[in-house]
Amino acid sequence: MKNILKYASFVFAGMLIFSTSCIDENYDDSSDVGITDDPLLLTVINEENASGELSSFISLADENGLVGALTSNKTQEQRTVFAPTNNAFAILASQLGYDSVEDLLADDAVNLVEILETHIALANLSLNQIETGSFRSIATLSGINVPVARDGGLVINANPDLEILRSNSEGNGTVHVISRVLLPIRFNIDFSADFGGDFDACSAVLADWRVENVVLAGGSGWGCTSFGFDGQGIQANGFSGGPQEVDSWIISPVQESNDVVLNTLKFKYASRFDGPSPEIWVIAEDDYEADGAFDASAWTQLEFNFPPPASENNVFSDQAVGIPSEFHNDAYRFAFRYISGAGATRVTIDNVEVGEE
Repeated sequence: MKNILKYASFVFAGMLIFSTSCIDENYDDSSDVGITDDPLLLTVINEENASGELSSFISLADENGLVGALTSNKTQEQRTVFAPTNNAFAILASQLGYDSVEDLLADDAVNLVEILETHIALANLSLNQIETGSFRSIATLSGINVPVARDGGLVINANPDLEILRSNSEGNGTVHVISRVLLPIRFNIDFSADFGGDFDACSAVLADWRVENVVLAGGSGWGCTSFGFDGQGIQANGFSGGPQEVDSWIISPVQESNDVVLNTLKFKYASRFDGPSPEIWVIAEDDYEADGAFDASAWTQLEFNFPPPASENNVFSDQAVGIPSEFHNDAYRFAFRYISGAGATRVTIDNVEVGEE
């Protein structure tokens, strides 16, 4: 199981779970490209490809029971195949630290079926649709979507090195020969690094956030701590000689959904001692007054249950909450709200990420 941590970092580099056969709300399926009476994607399964530059992909599809998905002649099952070249598999093996493609494929920790199924799209997509369409993700047989970005040039699966080398729509469907293997991405965090959610340089990062201490009778509102998940984080603590009344908000920089729909907030969370649970709130950027007086009534509280306080210090857990759909198309901000009074829980948050899932 060689360098499986590297493999995991590729797989979780960013996401996108999508369970229906459409792409997204911007997909137009009116194209009749590739609709024939020929077997689906017949151009993938032929002697030239089986012995040529697609031989690794064809062999793996055969060995893992996916040939049927590539050769059905039902027109209602027309699909798109992203077929990696042999060189694409060699590049992947090298990137993940394997000595050869054979070593990569022999590693039981590598989910080959999931990887292969991510190369079979549930819709029939021409190259023009991929390059000029407005959809942001492609649903695949694996149930994991492939993200598509077009700002500044076509980027598929968050990999600028992935190129569509050529396309063929002679069969009942479309084949795109690609220069890189599509590793499944479950959570796209392309944006998160831009707003310093890991708090490694906490004091500098907080200059872009906003702390509003609505009530601070004692203790401390949100601020930096050296006891984050891995280094610095943010913490609030309403205990000072006993529970003190605190109502403290920490408000994120603006989040803008462009090619990525920022529909999920993830973070590391730790708490100690009994008291009220924190809360998560969100506001549309159009309703936010950056320079005006803080108005809590303009915000929307998200339904989320934080885990109970731990019996030991610095016990972190992974948390995730969905951002409501009415905030997906425009810019917004989120906030963590700390409350104490009838008890004071010490709350620590770190590794904040916003992305599409």
